[in-house]
Amino acid sequence: MTPTVTENAASPGGFAVIVRAFAPPTLPEVSRRAFQFHMAYTLLDSVFAGIVANAPLMAVKAMHATDALLQLPIAMAAIGLFASAFTGVAMADRHKKPFVVAPGLAMAAATLLMAWMHSPVWFLAGAGMVSILDFAVKPAVPSIQRLIYPGHCRAHVAGTLRQYASLVFLGSTLFFSWLLELSKAHIGRMIRFELTFAGVASLIAFICFAQLPNQGDGSLEEALPRPGGAKHRWPAIEMLDTFRNRRFRRYVAIFFVFVCGNATYMGLIPAFFSRDLGFGYVRSTLLIHIVPAIVAFMVGGRISSWFDRTTVWRSYSLITFFWGLDPLLLAIAPTAWPVVMLARISRGCATVGSLVLAYFTGIHAFARPGRETSCYMGALLFMNGVARLIAPAITAAMTGHLSNRMILFYGGVGVLAASLMFLRSDTGHAEEWMESAA
Repeated sequence: MTPTVTENAASPGGFAVIVRAFAPPTLPEVSRRAFQFHMAYTLLDSVFAGIVANAPLMAVKAMHATDALLQLPIAMAAIGLFASAFTGVAMADRHKKPFVVAPGLAMAAATLLMAWMHSPVWFLAGAGMVSILDFAVKPAVPSIQRLIYPGHCRAHVAGTLRQYASLVFLGSTLFFSWLLELSKAHIGRMIRFELTFAGVASLIAFICFAQLPNQGDGSLEEALPRPGGAKHRWPAIEMLDTFRNRRFRRYVAIFFVFVCGNATYMGLIPAFFSRDLGFGYVRSTLLIHIVPAIVAFMVGGRISSWFDRTTVWRSYSLITFFWGLDPLLLAIAPTAWPVVMLARISRGCATVGSLVLAYFTGIHAFARPGRETSCYMGALLFMNGVARLIAPAITAAMTGHLSNRMILFYGGVGVLAASLMFLRSDTGHAEEWMESAA
């Protein structure tokens, strides 16, 4: 593994240590230029995400959506995850950027359409369409990360991007939820304005993404399209081939447990804070998004840089521990402010690391550079889709029989069980993670 400049240099102290926690790694020239466009895309996309994140609250407070109906966008996202298995195979021997830019532009258009929907069913269906398109671009992400950036710092790069994204997301979701709070009688007009603004921001973001190079300073093998042969096989067969890898099968099985536990309760979080606890737009947004985003900005870079030096099993074990602690604490003491804050801080510690592992670099530990990267990612997202389809349906059925607190409790237990399974799967051997630098 090629060390970074910061790893070879004498350890700085004081203020330099603090600065380094918020700075990207030292990059070669092409990757450095790409990082600028990548950062612009990431920040604009975070403005978009901050607005769209308030869509469930918009549906609850302005359109009186039921708890069961809030599961619709989560279940619809499974369609995008299922499609990922096919798009992953389709893009395996082709340039990856069109497979991000085209769905991205469609996502911007779907958001603009949401602005004019007044029925909670159609509004949440529009949010579900945004989720479908968002997940459809995911198989290309680890390949693009692998071909643009050197292997010794890919997780650090992704962590830095997500670190600053969390800060912009914080400002976006807080500011636009504040506008919703002020609107009162004119809430419909404000929702229309915010979603229109989000659609325009998303459009500009994907224009920036289109400026990324087709080849950077990363894996040359990843960048070379190889037509013929395997690309004529059925996508389902290509996906099944990935499960011949024993380590990958174990990884996907534990990931499935994690997603099932998470998807059991995540659709109820807006209703839990706004209905069960009686919070308004701003207080709900503060706890749902703002506190986790601040924590993610503070610790995200440090955590993700550690991923470059350890195994994927240890990385996921730590992240899922923080992730599962959040719903468990909320279920145990929802009215105790110190406990609620600790729960959301735990969520913030997991946020950046989870995104980096799930969509940027985690798959590098199993797939060789080249067509395998997007095929393996498509298979992982397919299983994610199965979990996201099953768990919300079970939750929708349980809402009439169990309280939201109990659903949070069971979901948290499931996530913590996945954390333990990830840890038990770790061999501690360097060869488990050195493939990610290839």
